[in-house]
Amino acid sequence: MHKSLTAAFESLNGERFRFIGANSTEYCLPESLRVAPRKNVWWAARLGESVAPRNLCLIEHSGLPVTRRCLGDYLYGCAWDWNPGSELCSHEKRPTTDMLYQYSVSQLNQSMLGHVLSKAGDILAVPENIIPADLFYLSKTLENLPTLLESNESVEEVPKEERRHYFCNISTILSRVMYLNETTVVLSQRALNTTNILLDATETIVNQLALANDTRAMMQGKQYDCRDPDAMQQVHQHDGTVLFRTARLIVLIADPTVANVTGLALFRSKKLHTEGEDLSDAAVHSEVTEEEDFRDYTLRYLYMNQSVESLLAENDLEIGSFIPQHVIEGLDELNKAFTTSDEEEHPDTVEESTTPTEPDELMNDPVITSTPPLRIIITIYYNDHAFRETKNGTIARPNSKIISVSLPGYGSRMPDEIPIYTREITRNLPGRCGYWSFEADNATEFGHWSYDECRLLNVSGSVSLCGCFHLTSFSRLTKDIQMVETVGVSQKFIADKGTLALDIITAIGCSMSLLGVIGIFATAVLFPSWRSKASSKILLQLSCAIAVEMIIIFLEGPDIDHNTISQIECALLGGIFHYIILVTFMWMLITAYLQFMRYVKVLGQLRPAHFILKATVCCWGGPLLIVTLFLSLDYTLYLKRDNLSDICYPHGAALWYGLLLPIGLIILVNLVSFVIVLYHIFTIPSNLTKTADHAMTMAQLRLSVFLFFLLGLPWIFGMLTTGTEDKLFAYLFCLTAPVQGFVLFVYFVLMDPTARRFWCRKLQRFPCFARAAKQAEGEQTTSPNTSFNTYL
Repeated sequence: MHKSLTAAFESLNGERFRFIGANSTEYCLPESLRVAPRKNVWWAARLGESVAPRNLCLIEHSGLPVTRRCLGDYLYGCAWDWNPGSELCSHEKRPTTDMLYQYSVSQLNQSMLGHVLSKAGDILAVPENIIPADLFYLSKTLENLPTLLESNESVEEVPKEERRHYFCNISTILSRVMYLNETTVVLSQRALNTTNILLDATETIVNQLALANDTRAMMQGKQYDCRDPDAMQQVHQHDGTVLFRTARLIVLIADPTVANVTGLALFRSKKLHTEGEDLSDAAVHSEVTEEEDFRDYTLRYLYMNQSVESLLAENDLEIGSFIPQHVIEGLDELNKAFTTSDEEEHPDTVEESTTPTEPDELMNDPVITSTPPLRIIITIYYNDHAFRETKNGTIARPNSKIISVSLPGYGSRMPDEIPIYTREITRNLPGRCGYWSFEADNATEFGHWSYDECRLLNVSGSVSLCGCFHLTSFSRLTKDIQMVETVGVSQKFIADKGTLALDIITAIGCSMSLLGVIGIFATAVLFPSWRSKASSKILLQLSCAIAVEMIIIFLEGPDIDHNTISQIECALLGGIFHYIILVTFMWMLITAYLQFMRYVKVLGQLRPAHFILKATVCCWGGPLLIVTLFLSLDYTLYLKRDNLSDICYPHGAALWYGLLLPIGLIILVNLVSFVIVLYHIFTIPSNLTKTADHAMTMAQLRLSVFLFFLLGLPWIFGMLTTGTEDKLFAYLFCLTAPVQGFVLFVYFVLMDPTARRFWCRKLQRFPCFARAAKQAEGEQTTSPNTSFNTYL
């Protein structure tokens, strides 16, 4: 249709108008449905959606399928962002990826359901072998499976034992996702919304299976340990329930009309519970070992008449939730109200329904069909791997385990609050009650933690009681920094052209900076008289800090595997990085002070007595005290939170109060000093000739650029980059901040008359440089001195 419409408009091209194009306002349309040489096949994508090609095409260094994003708006229509060719595809053969890909694009049938689910769980059993593409194709496979269960007849025909395996396989898949490296999970989620697809698909499958009539036969109080197919515990007093337990996932399905059970609580064993225990922050966000699972926790079923406050008072409570009796009764009233409104909207149908009808006709009537059977599904997740926000900057991170509550067929909005109990893993952190929303705030992220329908009701020790109207996954949340832009460290989520350009720019800038610092050190080594100047001593110390920072950036980074270095090594590396950044900014503050004294306070002593010694002690000793303090208080503040955008770097209080606060204050002081110095410099020449005035203006501009880099003001772009997807400030930051060392070399060596004269005399000894060096020295002695010098 699109091709026909385009051809029709093109045939009308003439003098009166020119046809530009025809775009859909909702979709980016496929350009071809056939594989062509050096091209990929793209299906339609919704506005704002990123999609993978129909064919298998993986980017080798990221482990992701190549992606393409649908951009535009509802006014001008949708258009693809770029068209990646097949030359980006890796030729490496991965049997597991090929298998999952084939599952995702094949027409599966009912007989294959059990095999696919079992095979998917087996593939996830080796977490280190999983790449982001595996998780994506697994999620797309599961997304297609609910169509096999849409027919109740096909679900009813499933044998009871096979149905139990379905539940166990789904639970095992989600449990093993929580063992995967966070890099793999977040990278796949960020690029292609993978975990949201996975969560939605598994929830749909479990809901459809739970509503099937034959599932009622399984609900006899049994608890299945899915790690051991033969293990089963019979609990007769809880008839109407069935529970599936895996290493890191617990699923309860309950029929409250039979057993009065509407919830589940998880309790810590005596081995885990210590009065007033406060687990370290590393337990929240760091990779956990395989031994950390639900084996040391006990379960208790909760009834609809459970006392809300009495459960909160229990010291061993870890997490739990239940649906109170008045909420269940409110659901019945809502269903009656909806039925009444439907009858009012279809009076003819109601009138016909008053006449005698056959039972078969009654079952098929769209208005008189009975409400779905009441099933309550409680799911407890061990960690937040599948619930990660993908935006930059400050994000919400769970400070507790995660519990999901759902009632299939009854919607997500409850008539009253349901209680959610969560134990904070790290105490005394400001947090909020929240639920996971699958809807994105904008087109650049997938899913987020939301707070609008949850509130904090009470707190008892480290256990919080929240009340929520919305049924989904809940947790007690705190704030964390997903990514902090530093020199040479940019986010590496999606392997697209923009990110590649930023990486290249950053690498070039850091290389130039290192070369500039080497030039400064070479000047100091070769020319002792230049090295002995006070300004050169300050420059050398600033250059030394910049050099160490650049070396750490080249050696460290998100590519370092979290599991290849110990926690102590990571903490020490993060502490050194923290320390050297503070040292660099301290020397920038010293230079700002000297420039202020030089160009603003022109009278009086320029430097106090023993200024270099005092500055050295302050700049190298002050940051050492700060870093030592935070390392001694909690070294886990310097550990990696994930392997994607994170590095061994300060987090939490160390980041906010030990790094961002002092850096922000220094940048503010330097910015004010920069403005005042420029004001005094540009108001100096008032009685110069036009020629001298032009030369002076150029010198002033050169000095302005120099001061901008010298005082670290490019870091303003880095701060503006945090929390936004706009690439403008990212490009400005990567173009300016990494080249600071090179700029210092240009101004303090190449543009300094004394240093330039030293180099010219040195180069005259070499025949190939003699003529150029002699000419440069001659120009230097005859050129008018209209530039500001670059002394500190």
